Amino acid sequence: MHAWEAIQNSLNYIEDHLSENIKIETLANVASLSPYYFQRLFGRLVKKTVNEYVRLRRLAKASEALKSKEKRIIDVALDYGFLDHANFTRAFKDAYGITPDEYRAYPVILNHFIRPDLFLNYVTVDENVPIIADGIVVEVIRRKLDEPRTFIGIEGEVPVAELTGGKATGIATTGLIWEEFHRQKSNIPHLLPNGNEFGILYLGDAREGCCNYMAGAETAGNIQEDGYASYTLPSGEYAVCCFEAENFAELIGSAIFKATSFMNCWMKKHSLTCGDFAAEIYYDKNPDASYMELWLPLRSSQRILKSKETWNKNNGTQKPSMAAISAYVNSTLFECLCKHVETEYQCKPVMEYSRCSLQYGWNVKYKKAGRTLCTLYPMEGYFIALIVIGYREQTETELSLPFFTEYLQQLYHETKMGMGQKWLMVNVTDDAVLEDVKQCIAIRRGKKKN
Repeated sequence: MHAWEAIQNSLNYIEDHLSENIKIETLANVASLSPYYFQRLFGRLVKKTVNEYVRLRRLAKASEALKSKEKRIIDVALDYGFLDHANFTRAFKDAYGITPDEYRAYPVILNHFIRPDLFLNYVTVDENVPIIADGIVVEVIRRKLDEPRTFIGIEGEVPVAELTGGKATGIATTGLIWEEFHRQKSNIPHLLPNGNEFGILYLGDAREGCCNYMAGAETAGNIQEDGYASYTLPSGEYAVCCFEAENFAELIGSAIFKATSFMNCWMKKHSLTCGDFAAEIYYDKNPDASYMELWLPLRSSQRILKSKETWNKNNGTQKPSMAAISAYVNSTLFECLCKHVETEYQCKPVMEYSRCSLQYGWNVKYKKAGRTLCTLYPMEGYFIALIVIGYREQTETELSLPFFTEYLQQLYHETKMGMGQKWLMVNVTDDAVLEDVKQCIAIRRGKKKN
């Protein structure tokens, strides 16, 4: 049994027993692991402690029960393992920013910490091969859009923290944007009678820590409407993730996060690089299921080659952009790590040029509170991550070694101490090593994984 399968078994057990007293020892037995190793592996794969995860899943289920007024709030609280009304209210407000009473009075769309389907992070399938996972059907195809399509709707800013793959909780900003669009949709002129509804996520001119999101519907031609936002989906080649769920709530809830997670892994494993936006196209064609497509633009080879030419001409006086560095590396692993560090630790990349480091030339450095979290050295087709392990990180790192890849374990043992530090130069070439690097950064920052 793979490690992720053991943890998935425990996740399934938790979901089926949320109203019961769930003990660590029971979950460890389900996963066929000791309680100690179970909790450490759970924290690494789920990114939450067991108790915190159980609490968040109970809150997600309780919020569904609150929509019906057949039960008192205290009864809902007791059904899902909360001691009393005050305990439940405090936990609910900490997670979502509103009280259960406020939510019952106005049931807005919430972001929940969804139950992960770890299978989607490890399965490898070809194009046009559908897979079924946890109630959703997912398939990836390529499409060429010959003519641009224009959509009109309502635009707003979404915090990046909300886009962490079903791991953030709170009122769903995208849900509020969709609700506003549907309130105004009948007043928007020139929308196609049977046109697709459309969501687009892109950086644009959003404030730091946010992205732009537009909810809208298709219009005929390149039409602009006063008071409304518009977005034109450009012609070109796309990787399209098609998926459906049992109902619309499931589609825009856990299904889209699971499909996005699967798509990110699929792109990496097929050595494809996405452009700078992600589009959602919704269809109403099956009364028994809800269906949508996630469209990701594929970067053209010409753009990558042009960036490489620019990179090769760079010297210490011509600082490259992050886009040029990313195109030169041409690895989704690089973009994934940068996004992770910037989101998790709220820090910006700093480009530095070195003539005396272990890797000559430009590098990307991430710092937090005066300490360097990691330094990334761009290589053609991959990158090297430098992680410094000092005395203060040594104990936690060595406790975590059994959970690292054999490559990183060997690298750690072979790297000599110098001035009380180990300088780990990690060649990041696959997802497993990328997870090792994330774990090392967490240890360096002091965020221990349980």
